[in-house]
Amino acid sequence: MKSLVTKEDLDNYKYVADSVRNNTIWDQFVKESMLLDVKNWLGDALLNELMVQNETLPTTFTALNELLLEGGTYVYSDCTYIFQGLKAAIIYYAFARFTNRIPFNYTAVGLVVKESDYSNPASDKVVQRLETEARLTADAIRDEITLYLNRNCSSYPLWKGGCCCGVTERTRTFKVLGD
Repeated sequence: MKSLVTKEDLDNYKYVADSVRNNTIWDQFVKESMLLDVKNWLGDALLNELMVQNETLPTTFTALNELLLEGGTYVYSDCTYIFQGLKAAIIYYAFARFTNRIPFNYTAVGLVVKESDYSNPASDKVVQRLETEARLTADAIRDEITLYLNRNCSSYPLWKGGCCCGVTERTRTFKVLGD
């Protein structure tokens, strides 16, 4: 399975140092996000269509799927709307996973947190805050995409997630988090 988002795509949204480790593990977090976070609300059929189109070289995304991936503008009820695309949602979901797990290194002798004289690991609370911030951003982008797909469901026959063409109000998912 080829990821819909690359490390270069991440660089357009967040700064993550170029290192062999970061470049190697980023793909793992993207795949987890696609299969565990995105598939859940986008649906197997539509995600599979995007992944199949991504597998071909050069990629053969349809114009509609390109818009879904990259985001942009669309007209609905004589109004022009802007939305971020699926790539942005995947990036933020993957970044949340990346942030939560990056301080740890799995070695032959066990799990370690790397420390040196020149740096200190971030506290668990800071890491959790950054992960939550990235996940909430991804959820907000998901809501934009869902609204776009609902408003354009006749153009996306594989979209089954509450296809109610005519939805005019924006909805936003929120989560209540504890200490």
